[in-house]
Amino acid sequence: MTIRAALPCLLVAALAGCVVGPDYRRPDTAPPDAWREAPAPGAPLPDRWWTLFGDEELDRHVEAALAANQDLAAALARHDRIRALLGVARADEFPDVSLDPAYARARTSSTVDNRLPELETTLWRVPVDVAYEVDLWGRVRRSVEAAGADVQGSADTVAAVRLSLAATTTSTYVSLRSTDRDIEVLVRTVSLRDDALRLAERRAHAGVVGDLDVLRARADLAQTRADLADARRRRDNLEHALAVLEGRNAPDFTLAARAWTPVLPDVPAGLPSSLLERRPDVAADERALAAASARIGVARAAFFPQVRLTAAGGVASDSLGDLTGRDSRAWSIGPVVRLPIFDGGRNRANLQAAEAAYRGALANWRQGGIVAFREVQDALSDARWLREQGEALAATVDAATSAAEVSRSRYDRGLAGYFEVVDSERQALASRRAAIQNDQQRLLATVALIKALGGGWQEGDAVPRQPVASAGAPR
Repeated sequence: MTIRAALPCLLVAALAGCVVGPDYRRPDTAPPDAWREAPAPGAPLPDRWWTLFGDEELDRHVEAALAANQDLAAALARHDRIRALLGVARADEFPDVSLDPAYARARTSSTVDNRLPELETTLWRVPVDVAYEVDLWGRVRRSVEAAGADVQGSADTVAAVRLSLAATTTSTYVSLRSTDRDIEVLVRTVSLRDDALRLAERRAHAGVVGDLDVLRARADLAQTRADLADARRRRDNLEHALAVLEGRNAPDFTLAARAWTPVLPDVPAGLPSSLLERRPDVAADERALAAASARIGVARAAFFPQVRLTAAGGVASDSLGDLTGRDSRAWSIGPVVRLPIFDGGRNRANLQAAEAAYRGALANWRQGGIVAFREVQDALSDARWLREQGEALAATVDAATSAAEVSRSRYDRGLAGYFEVVDSERQALASRRAAIQNDQQRLLATVALIKALGGGWQEGDAVPRQPVASAGAPR
């Protein structure tokens, strides 16, 4: 058979060759039938889901974090790298063509054993080399399949990082503003405790009450000031955390306190069967599973012969002037077949490693689904019980506030001791702070539910471009 006749046969074999290894199918899962404590179905979450909290300042901080956070920038850089590696894998689908010009000047020795006459040679070569792997067993196709799954998985990972960043920024902002509310209550209480101390001192000086009332008032004021200092410490830490999320230095970042009323949005949970398709982190695990499946095929292809077509053509001459002459032309063509005979168990070990990697990826994906269902159910349970707790705390605040007012009135008229006043006012302060904490926990549970549901992410969403530091970030 001539070379011209052999080439079409090899090309047909390459196109019709079998692909070894398993054809990937996403494994079946058994999602729960329904959520417990699930709200009524509603519209899907928007991509900018944080706007549901009705706070324009929050919107600016989340957008600033998405524009300048360095963890997100690193995730995007990893995605760019993995996408470039897909191009590396696809390059094996095409011939490798190179131009390899060379010049050599050589002289033989006349003093070695079996010496030859002295000889000086000159060689000019300008060859074009072509090499192509005939993908008979699908090694290249499986490699491209695995790299493509890696790209899809890295895109899903970027979406997961973006979702986590938005949720963390929202939670940090909500916690900071809730701490502002707590500080406001404590500042008012310190002022009231200070007035109470001065009143007790005047009454003790007049002989109406004893020194014990003064000591109790002084201790109560000191404890409230200590609580206020702790609340301000927590606020500073939250402010620093928000600065880091936005890619800024904590010493250069300040966020002024302001009056803030929390808004608690209703979040539809949707159907459990659709959750695994709405979570970017679970989608990334599924793509890792697909890549691991394809790499089993790559490992299996190593057991079969590898065929490479090679060709070279160009000119060669001992004189630069004759290099372009007809007689200087040279060429070669032919297949190179590599038959694996003995490799010390390398191919078998590589296949076992690929199969183990697939089993590990399968376990990670299934565990990710189980955790996803748990996170949604946790958030739904938190929302239900925190709502009931909030209703009870609201009644507690009303009753404790009324009791404190009655106790203060009785003390002013000399009908009660200061211990009764201190005890009732402590209960009123504790109930107000507990109500603020409950509001914060309900907001955080809502953020956790949104994150557990995947936010507004949908499979196939475009990957954002590499973020840059935003000069217009809110202060």
